[in-house]
Amino acid sequence: MIKIIDQLSNDLNYPIIKYYLSNPLILLKNRFTILLLKLKKIIGKDINFSSGVKSNIPIDVVMCAIDKDYDVLVHVIDSIRKYIKHPICNIYLICPISERISKIAKDKKCILIDENKVLPITKKNIIYTVNGQNRSGWLFQQLLKWSADKFVTNEYFLITEADTAYCRPQVFIHNHKVLIPVSNQFCHLPYFAAIKRLIGKKVDPIINLTSHHSLFEKTKLKALKHTIEKKCKVVWWQGIINKIDHKQGASVSDYETYGQFVYLNYPDDFEKEFWYNHSFKRSQLKDIKNIIRQSRNKYKNISFHSYDE
Repeated sequence: MIKIIDQLSNDLNYPIIKYYLSNPLILLKNRFTILLLKLKKIIGKDINFSSGVKSNIPIDVVMCAIDKDYDVLVHVIDSIRKYIKHPICNIYLICPISERISKIAKDKKCILIDENKVLPITKKNIIYTVNGQNRSGWLFQQLLKWSADKFVTNEYFLITEADTAYCRPQVFIHNHKVLIPVSNQFCHLPYFAAIKRLIGKKVDPIINLTSHHSLFEKTKLKALKHTIEKKCKVVWWQGIINKIDHKQGASVSDYETYGQFVYLNYPDDFEKEFWYNHSFKRSQLKDIKNIIRQSRNKYKNISFHSYDE
């Protein structure tokens, strides 16, 4: 318990510190879950640290990207084709059309989708500014990801980030269950408040499912959208926009909302696994091949966030 308190005292997210200290049982469930998931690797039960891992279930891959992702995106696409051991039918890049991104799509045989033609709105129609910072683009890319069921060809599609590369062979379905990645970072309370506003059910912040990627299912995503529309009385994307907390710069999460909804409603269809992600600085990209080689026994994926510089 002392170690947990030390972790909390070093965390800058004061609201979650206050919440966990007021709800020690939820904190203990959070840390115990992480411990059990890490233990799976130690005892050889984490399938994605096994040799010869493979699935015959086809998937599509969806990413949102902008020009600043160019240098890392080429490596991300290569890592997807090399290390994701599902038959990959299509990789979709949802972007503002630019020469650089168009070149990547052509060179890497990806399907380019104009972000301004996916929804009946663009980011200019979203008013979301917190402390002088415009967050409309950040929210818009979440709505774009959730719109992927309109164009993907498979029931299962991996939504992943343009700054996160995979560094070892892995699958996202095992023993007929979808593997749902769990982060060891403490939960972000505004995301859970948003879930309550969007689906009408309270979810305790025990597991953090904001993990840079998640395997989505068309059927379950449509069920989530229907639930939001029923609760909010408007089309799903407008419901999300209407329920934004304008005091929070990060008030809703695509991964967290989808993950918590499906785990709440279809628990037997999922198996939790630890995310094993590590972040590096963008300046380290020049050494990415060595980083991947050195990381493959420790991590499943590695991120090069621009905001970490």
